[in-house]
Amino acid sequence: MLTRKRTNPLFHPDAFRLIAGEERAERALNDPDSLDLLVWNVFASLETHEDQRWLAGRMQLLGGPAVREPVRMSLWAGGAREPRLEPPGSYLARVRERARQTGADDASVASFGAPVTVPVLIESPDVVILVDAVLDRTTLGHGGRERIVELIDVGLEHARRLDKQLAVATIYRSGSPAAAELSARINALRTDKGLAEALDHRRTLPAVVLREISWQQLLRIWQTEAGYLRVPGHQVKAFVAHCRERGLL
Repeated sequence: MLTRKRTNPLFHPDAFRLIAGEERAERALNDPDSLDLLVWNVFASLETHEDQRWLAGRMQLLGGPAVREPVRMSLWAGGAREPRLEPPGSYLARVRERARQTGADDASVASFGAPVTVPVLIESPDVVILVDAVLDRTTLGHGGRERIVELIDVGLEHARRLDKQLAVATIYRSGSPAAAELSARINALRTDKGLAEALDHRRTLPAVVLREISWQQLLRIWQTEAGYLRVPGHQVKAFVAHCRERGLL
């Protein structure tokens, strides 16, 4: 007798499809290690929290103490979805200059100028937060660029347009190789020297808040507040069970 394959507990899948598309929805439903599933279920539901002051307080873990209510979240923004997050002209000029020095032409480095998609973009009155998410392995940005540096660079442009402070946060699985690597790199970028070396095409550098958090910590916070979110109780239980199976709770 054939049995139906169990799918992942994706909250409000129709709303997910409208934002992320059918292909990503299928992966979120069927890949047990789907990052999209975690990002959507946690952040799309947190935005529905009844207490905006509480939500702003928790988002200070990602954006620093200046985060206050109201808080607005956009998922997978920056590339195909507004607001667009694009690298500055000074960075592109530096890339082209280095390409020419090696005999390459501008077309060979076109990918470096593509708009950047960030899993979660959070806006509050004084702070804009770009949140990246991984599990066990780090990822690279356009053209093989270091991902966290890429997000800082495009984020500074966006924060300048909004006249806000920039914060960049990374979520990883605690105990993974990515956790140790990202934590060390974030600590290095918190120094004036480390940030200046990573963004040597910029003449001036505003202060940037850099934060890191594990999925385990974030999911525990989410679980304690699940009763205040607009998610049916049976879906909450299924998602909690899924996270426990994956070693995230």
